[in-house]
Amino acid sequence: MNSQIALEKDDTPGTSSISSVYGNRGRTIMLLVFLTLLNILNFADRFLMQGFAVDMIHDLQLSNLEFTLLTGFVFTTFYTVMGLFMGALADRIHRPRLIAIGIFSWSALTAATGFANNFMQLSLLRMFTGVGEATLTPAALGLLGDRFKPHHRAFAAGFYYLGAPIGIGMAFIIAGTLGAAIGWRNCFFTLGAIGVVLTGFLLFLREPREEQQAKQAASKRPITAIYKEILQTLRASRALCLLILGGVLVIFAQGTFVLDQLWLVQERHMSQKSAQQLAGIMFISGGVLGSLLGGYLADLLQARRIGGRLWFLALIYLLGVPVGYIYRLLDTTGMAFYICMFIGSMMITIGYGPIFACLQDLVPAQLRSTMTAFMILCMTLFGTSLGNLTVGGLADVFRAASDSAPITKAVMVGMTPWLLAIPCFVLAARMMENKAELHD
Repeated sequence: MNSQIALEKDDTPGTSSISSVYGNRGRTIMLLVFLTLLNILNFADRFLMQGFAVDMIHDLQLSNLEFTLLTGFVFTTFYTVMGLFMGALADRIHRPRLIAIGIFSWSALTAATGFANNFMQLSLLRMFTGVGEATLTPAALGLLGDRFKPHHRAFAAGFYYLGAPIGIGMAFIIAGTLGAAIGWRNCFFTLGAIGVVLTGFLLFLREPREEQQAKQAASKRPITAIYKEILQTLRASRALCLLILGGVLVIFAQGTFVLDQLWLVQERHMSQKSAQQLAGIMFISGGVLGSLLGGYLADLLQARRIGGRLWFLALIYLLGVPVGYIYRLLDTTGMAFYICMFIGSMMITIGYGPIFACLQDLVPAQLRSTMTAFMILCMTLFGTSLGNLTVGGLADVFRAASDSAPITKAVMVGMTPWLLAIPCFVLAARMMENKAELHD
């Protein structure tokens, strides 16, 4: 891998000093691995509450509505909105220090969750945990955008997003193993303490941007200019607008998978334990392979043609999404069901690297973190949240109509936007090609 990954030398203002700051490829890869470990911790902390759903609802006497608010709206609203400001800060100040503040904050709040005794206390903790976690990804992807050449950014972003399948899987593994031994409160204490310790390592990371340049940028670009900067960037690139729209459509469709555990139990007649184990194994194995393969193959195609990553997204979804429809119609008695489920798990993560790498390519270097945060805001609020609400509402409607497979039908309807994302990526790729031809 070291022979394939190169340092960024001339793509970003101030990168002439990057080699002296970080040294060599080995240090660049160490940075990628460390940021990925932080992202694993990020997702493990975030989903630990879902892993302890039964215990926490029982011990704290929470209603189902209260619990879903804690894991959904309360967290995601503050996470996405504050993420926009954290992204803007990351484009203006020392990014490793900003990440350190965020990790220390969310880890301390994760540990404090172990002391919570009611819904209100948990709400406040989850709210501010979201604010802390909002610092990581915009700043981290900005750092990786500075450290990797454009034709290796999809691999870097895909590797970083291994944090999603591994972290979520770890949260459920911790709940099912360590939780049984020491209880849910002590698990929150332990995971929070790990994050606090990792904060110290960030103090040894240097900022790739020249310190003087960063200070000048901060003084000339007040934080209140964030909305103007975003609007100007969107107006300057229709390809960027199509990329964001395509990303939102993809995540909307994936948000409809929120009822998959219920689907496996109620409509595929699995036991709850078997459904949890199968989903966990498929998500980790398929998700990891999807992240790595998506980033690697997208970079290969990018090296061969303009807009290659966008063409990759269009092609892989054109081939993969129909498998997702077929999978919903199969029963669990044949091997085809499990093969299609594995491919579906790959499709969930295979686009992360290419999408965020394209974003890095299409925005000015000084706005990478800001626009990454804006992308996350759009994908979470208009993608995941609306996808969850849509599939839940449709399932209730179909069930009220006495449909024999209400969740199956709801998910298949909710997946339609995934197909609509394909022309978005194709049009964006053609725009990038036309722009390159005009410059030639």
